[in-house]
Amino acid sequence: MSTSGCNSTVDLRGTRGWVKQSNDRGTWDIIVTCAITTFLCLWTAVSVNVPAPEHGLWDMFRDRIHMFCLGILAPEVLLALAVGQYCSAKDSVKAFAESKIPDWTLRHGFFADMGGIHLQIKETKSFPINAKQLHFLVTKHYIPYPDISLELISDKNKNDGLARFITTCQIGWFTLSTLSRPFKSYAVTTLELTTLGYIVCAIGMLFFWRRKPMDIQLPIILNCPLPLDQIIDDEGQSAADPYQFTPLDFVSRKEWIVTQLWTYYVNILRQMKIVHVRKRPLPLRKVSSFNFPQLPRPTVILLIISSFIYTSAFLAGWNLFFPAPTERLLWHIAAGGMIVAVFIGATLEFIFYIHGSREKRNLRQGVRNSDIELELAPEPRQRPLSRPKPLTRWERVKQKLRNNTPNQDPAYDLPLGLLVSITPLCTLYAIIRAFILVEDVISFRELPASAFVTIDWSAYVPHL
Repeated sequence: MSTSGCNSTVDLRGTRGWVKQSNDRGTWDIIVTCAITTFLCLWTAVSVNVPAPEHGLWDMFRDRIHMFCLGILAPEVLLALAVGQYCSAKDSVKAFAESKIPDWTLRHGFFADMGGIHLQIKETKSFPINAKQLHFLVTKHYIPYPDISLELISDKNKNDGLARFITTCQIGWFTLSTLSRPFKSYAVTTLELTTLGYIVCAIGMLFFWRRKPMDIQLPIILNCPLPLDQIIDDEGQSAADPYQFTPLDFVSRKEWIVTQLWTYYVNILRQMKIVHVRKRPLPLRKVSSFNFPQLPRPTVILLIISSFIYTSAFLAGWNLFFPAPTERLLWHIAAGGMIVAVFIGATLEFIFYIHGSREKRNLRQGVRNSDIELELAPEPRQRPLSRPKPLTRWERVKQKLRNNTPNQDPAYDLPLGLLVSITPLCTLYAIIRAFILVEDVISFRELPASAFVTIDWSAYVPHL
């Protein structure tokens, strides 16, 4: 029975440049293995929303490309997206159950929130409704509860179980082989360490998106017999306000600190011509794949902890071999700086998240109190209308700084204090991520000889 752990003829002393494929592994083997693992992790884990009926496959493919690129730069953002959509779908199951509609499942919630259900009203084109809006329409008796079976959703679902099975096998094999190398005193490359970080986030995405249908091309259309004006009249002033996405924004639209910051920075990239955002007529015909539902406070804390775990993984490369002392120093700075940026940024966002939630709660309480006062107060005397006081130049500058949406939607107003503090941190984080990706590539010009030795698994498996 063989007991040898590696090829005894391999010289583990010194360093190597580019190494061709051999009985062990070459430079190209390491790069290809990491690239395939990363691609499988991100490409099969991401789940895009239903495209607009008139765009179809191209819109869906483009969203997947965008999510893949975001996953390369910041996989923890995609993990937060998956967690948020999971919590939203779970809340919808609870809401329907409380309304004595037990047939609504987690898969139904995902299907609705991803734009799989459109509402057709006579005077406008169909538009997507999420689970909360559907619950509103059903409980208010505007439409009957739709007969959407799990079989119908599964029929539209293009989830490739084989691809996910292959990805799971690749993740298991790569993780085992990489984590085993230090026990044999074999070197690990920075690219392999980065790939392990992608795997951690991909496992989370696969878990939280496991019930979300994939690659659905066309939505289900629900017809509403009532005109839109009647629904708006029944629901009062909040329903009559201008909408940003669809006429049912008043039911479920809830911008919070994450969506406000996301929109702000996307608009900056749009103004810099880095990303292209198409102008679409209202109502919108699809739900953005980058829709971050508001999270409960305990879940936000758990996501912050998971971000620390992900960023701390790069500290594992503290004692790795680097071709130059400067690169080692820069890696140490990047690993520490990433943790500091995440800690400060997450703390600031959490503080403003709590503060914003408290302000909205007080505002809702104030609206209820004002309604009571209006009912009890006598008819007020008519006063002449006065023009609003014009903004000063500094006030206009501040407003443009805190809200860069084209139509100055007040729902996207951000505190200047948060912007001034969080923007440098985001910039620092982007620079650090770029450095890590560059270092992953250039470090291959010189690696320890043991980096090219593979573990002989036959030494641990009985064989003849």
